Amino acid sequence: MLNMDMKKIILDNVIKAVNNTKSITWNDSINKNVNVERPENDNFGDYSTNVALIISKVFGGRPIDIAKDISLELNSYDISFEYESLTYPVFENIEAVSPGFINFKLSEVYLKYLLSGIFNQKERYGSSNEGGNKNIIIEYSAPNPNKPLHIGHARNNFLGSSLAEIYSFSGYRVIKMNYLNDWGTHICKAMLMYKKYGNNGGPDKKPDHYVGEFYVKYEKEAENNTDLDKELGEIFQKLENDDGETIKLWKKIVQWAYEGWEQTYKEENVDFDVWMRQSDYRKSGKEVVDLAVEKGIAERDETGAVIARLEKYNLPDKVILRRDGTSVYATQDIQLAIDSYDKYIFDRRIYVVDNRQSDYFKQLFKIIELLGYKWFDKLYHLAYGVVTLPEGSMSSRKGLLASADEIFQNIKEAEKEEIYSGLERMLDKSEVVEKISLAAFRYGLLKVDPKQDVVFSIDQTTKFEGNTGPYLLYTYARIMSVLEKAGFTQEICDYQRLNTLKDISISAKSILRTLNVFPEIVNISCKRNSPHFVANYLNDLAQKFNAFYGEERILDIKDETAGYFKLCLSKAVSIVLKIGLSLLKINVVEKM
Repeated sequence: MLNMDMKKIILDNVIKAVNNTKSITWNDSINKNVNVERPENDNFGDYSTNVALIISKVFGGRPIDIAKDISLELNSYDISFEYESLTYPVFENIEAVSPGFINFKLSEVYLKYLLSGIFNQKERYGSSNEGGNKNIIIEYSAPNPNKPLHIGHARNNFLGSSLAEIYSFSGYRVIKMNYLNDWGTHICKAMLMYKKYGNNGGPDKKPDHYVGEFYVKYEKEAENNTDLDKELGEIFQKLENDDGETIKLWKKIVQWAYEGWEQTYKEENVDFDVWMRQSDYRKSGKEVVDLAVEKGIAERDETGAVIARLEKYNLPDKVILRRDGTSVYATQDIQLAIDSYDKYIFDRRIYVVDNRQSDYFKQLFKIIELLGYKWFDKLYHLAYGVVTLPEGSMSSRKGLLASADEIFQNIKEAEKEEIYSGLERMLDKSEVVEKISLAAFRYGLLKVDPKQDVVFSIDQTTKFEGNTGPYLLYTYARIMSVLEKAGFTQEICDYQRLNTLKDISISAKSILRTLNVFPEIVNISCKRNSPHFVANYLNDLAQKFNAFYGEERILDIKDETAGYFKLCLSKAVSIVLKIGLSLLKINVVEKM
């Protein structure tokens, strides 16, 4: 029962009750509008369904009367779980409430069973086999190697890497892909300025920042030097023509960028299974273009460029081949998608790219559909909002780039003073600073719905109270301290012993109810590609535990069974906090 979908159990029994009590048959008009949800207020139970309201709307009758009939039938059913040959009720009560909802309240015996089950499943609690080992490609990061990663890349990296953990936890085979945009005039800008002012030297700072300074230098110089664009065009043409010296310079510049990024990825706890490069696809896609022309999707204009005609689909037309015969980014993306499907037969390919590229992906997916690739509907653009700082928007061209490295360093400085003064007996405070700082950074961006823009405030994300990463790590460490003081090292929670406990406090029961929904939260995060559901769930769980900790004595309790229950409950919270944080790619701190 612990691994079963509680909402499905409720819905299956509701369908049975409706068919048994009403002179109607369950049909699509009911099914598409009936839901089983979790009420925001614990007083309304753990689950609630609107089935009576829907039946009333479709077939008539007073909703509350219909709800009473269905709930009476449901209460006659044996909805139970089995433990050591004995059965116990899952629900304490099922009741109809005005204006016509049916509320389900989990029984205390089930909640105790849940507690012991979390101990049994440990780090697998909340996981599932829903993915059936299907292949999911998550493409994220995808930076331009002409500057360091900025805070927008950090949000991208955190979303992509967290989703990879959530999908894997849900039974999918995840391929984490980084597609490097390493070809084009944006790189030539840094190359040109290095050629002019670099004196053939090497980096005197982190190499991606070194490259970025040349890129900014180009943008500033171009404001007053109209000939610079001509020089840029010349160096790009040499690059396109595989000029030896230019290719050598290009390799040097992009390699410095890669070396710097790898340091940033390591600090951010971000990794990839596959690295793809735009440069490997710059001469590919010609077959795709020919096919598009053959199918009438695209046509050549008077300049010789090939343009996909998409206006009839309410999308702007898209160039897929330049007039000089070279492929464009879209052509390369199409070919990469084709190659990816041929290699991995993916069930879904997720592109983690900010919402400013939404029109581009609509064009891309439509072209792939029109080309006849039946897997086009497996392509998904996770369009996330942009990140700004309280000081305003950023511009790498103007040198106003908020690099991820600088932001992370500022976070570490903000945490360091409090940590060093408050953790006097810690042996390795530097490691604690790193973990807490990364938790602040990752959580500060992941707790927000991806669709929303973020104003990222270092002051707010580094606090040890409120909805922050440091608060969650502090809560986990507090639980570890309690368990250590109690000498509680049990790996198994004795359900029979828990069942002898007569009463569970309201605050403890609230925690148990929250622990119960963790698998549902993981499932929602996976289906909606939104780690923020997991993040905010963890904050809710931590708040409820800290309220419980403040209200009740956990250590040195005369009633040994009550003490045992509270320690088991604390341990279960720590297990779920650790699992949830790992899905956000945040490592816990055992002592604080």
